[in-house]
Amino acid sequence: MSQSSQLQINVEGALLRVHRSEHVGFWNSYENGKWEPETFAVFRRFVNPQHSYIDIGAWIGPTLFLGCQLAKHAYGIEPDPVAYTELARNIDYNRPLTNNVRLFNICITPVSGKISFGSRVDGGDSSSSLLFSNEKTSWVVDGMNFQEWMEQNEIYDCDFIKMDIEGGEYSVLPTMSGYLKKHRPTLYLSLHPCFLGDLRARGVKAKLKRSVLRLQLTIGIFNSIKFYKYLYEPKDIAPSLKRSSLRSRLRKSLAKSGWKPVVLIVMCYYSVFDRTSSLVLTDQKW
Repeated sequence: MSQSSQLQINVEGALLRVHRSEHVGFWNSYENGKWEPETFAVFRRFVNPQHSYIDIGAWIGPTLFLGCQLAKHAYGIEPDPVAYTELARNIDYNRPLTNNVRLFNICITPVSGKISFGSRVDGGDSSSSLLFSNEKTSWVVDGMNFQEWMEQNEIYDCDFIKMDIEGGEYSVLPTMSGYLKKHRPTLYLSLHPCFLGDLRARGVKAKLKRSVLRLQLTIGIFNSIKFYKYLYEPKDIAPSLKRSSLRSRLRKSLAKSGWKPVVLIVMCYYSVFDRTSSLVLTDQKW
């Protein structure tokens, strides 16, 4: 691959090379620290060199680049074949820094076997999902139950899992609860209630029905992982120059307390009003 097809970026003091594609704008934002500063804060706090971390929904590698510098081993899972091709290139460009990364072109699913997976566009845009199997772009991919995948790859030292799978978490996460309850890795979870139900619903009754479904599924997903001691909303904890008001300081104080009832109420509110959110579930104090 020629040098002209690569873009060089600086992340956490490391010079990285990535594939020069339609994602150039994203990588510039990533390098400048404008992309999800809360994600950087979460990784710095909870990923450590004594343990491995698992990235479910690795896309083209932004969190893997960060995590592989912090963890003993990094395992990246990405089922979208378009995104996976670019992800594999990006990881290969940066060896030996990324020698502790293992990639898997599979989908974590409730039950192992072939499964339909899709995109509302052409794939590779970070929003492919199990929920879009009937959209204009779809693939049949290998699905694996999380516990089976862990056992097959003999992963015994994981203490951090990042899950960002565009709405698939509502069916997948409950099937992981046995493992999570037993081993208690910190879970960095993205919730996408906006992809649930009939996205083409019209009329008050249909939209109300969809909102009720989203609320029910959100409550259900929290019931499956309620054993964690702390629940943090990282956007309210991560440093930001824009948050200096009394209201912002109060939200940050509540978020950093890890007080679950407050965060759960906020997440239920988000689910009804179509807002995505990210959460840290952990037994460790922030």
